[in-house]
Amino acid sequence: MLKFTAVRLLMMIPTLIGITIVSFTVMHLAPGDPTNYVLDMNPKASQTARARMRELYGLDKPIHVQYWNWLKSLAKMDLGRSFAPDRRLVTEKIVERLPVTLALNVFSMAIILIVSLPLGLVAAVKAGGMFDKSSTVFVFVCFAAPSFWLALLGMYLFGVKLGWLPISGMTSLGFEHMTSWQKFADLSRHLAMPVVISSLGGLAGLSRYLRSNMLEIIRKDFLTTARAKGLSERVVIWKHALRNALIPVITILGLSVPGLVGGSVIMESIYAIPGLGQLFYVAVMSRDYPVVMGGLVMGAVLTLLGNLLADLGYAAVDPRVRDAAFK
Repeated sequence: MLKFTAVRLLMMIPTLIGITIVSFTVMHLAPGDPTNYVLDMNPKASQTARARMRELYGLDKPIHVQYWNWLKSLAKMDLGRSFAPDRRLVTEKIVERLPVTLALNVFSMAIILIVSLPLGLVAAVKAGGMFDKSSTVFVFVCFAAPSFWLALLGMYLFGVKLGWLPISGMTSLGFEHMTSWQKFADLSRHLAMPVVISSLGGLAGLSRYLRSNMLEIIRKDFLTTARAKGLSERVVIWKHALRNALIPVITILGLSVPGLVGGSVIMESIYAIPGLGQLFYVAVMSRDYPVVMGGLVMGAVLTLLGNLLADLGYAAVDPRVRDAAFK
């Protein structure tokens, strides 16, 4: 297994470099640059000021030189400084907002796994029954309803009409003076709505996917053989059917890893949550290249790690995958 993991890690390096080359090139080919964002609102800004600012940002150099300088900094784990007026380190901005986004998306992923796996499994075992039909209606409604629309409805119902939950931000006024339990309760109330609403779409998709896989596996001959040997239905379903049905699901879970840091742009924008999604959105709008590249690198690394985790999951569930990699 260690050799399998080492080979996959080595293959990630050229892939990551290729992703950064394409991302860096496309980003600089997009219309506009940071100097337009800063100086266009100032009618007194001269071409000399614009040229000095481009020199300050390093935008006066050819694109391949800019990329090489950026790559050398990346090799030293330095993502550079933001082009925003505060000129803060990109790493500081990311680290500052990372816990908020991770908390939002990890809790959402936990709800998705806790609810969707039993839901899909029971729906497949009781296919055609009342539970299957009602769960089908529920998950298709969740899957079809736009998340931003559900977020606005939730704000109106639970925040405005009922007043049960806050509709924006992460904390209430006077948060720093609260006790530890009060702080936990306040954070929970602020995160409850965005976490639940952001998990509905993934919950619906994963449960349907697992149900479809389970229905296909249940019809296989090896399960008929297992029942004929006298194994209980519980053992047949949980040990044999579910293990085989989870193999494709692992791919979805692996590809969900990048969403842990960049998959909450809509929720963070609607609920005014100061996370990475909001940071990257503002950076794209203002052509803040270092912050945008920092976000893209994080997304690329997490995507590759997600694929690695999926491969490791395959190898753990099905040893044939691990053996085939070295033939």
